[in-house]
Amino acid sequence: MIEPFAAVEVIAAKRDRNELSNEMIDWIVSAYTRGVVADEQMSALLMA
Repeated sequence: MIEPFAAVEVIAAKRDRNELSNEMIDWIVSAYTRGVVADEQMSALLMA
């Protein structure tokens, strides 16, 4: 399956204080629960 986003893109967007779209938020939660996004990446997103 081709992912519509990359975790690093979402993390960078939040780090740069950009508003995350609903699609980005839905994808990151789904990808995390599917194991596509690692614990370390989710932690980085939450700290950004």
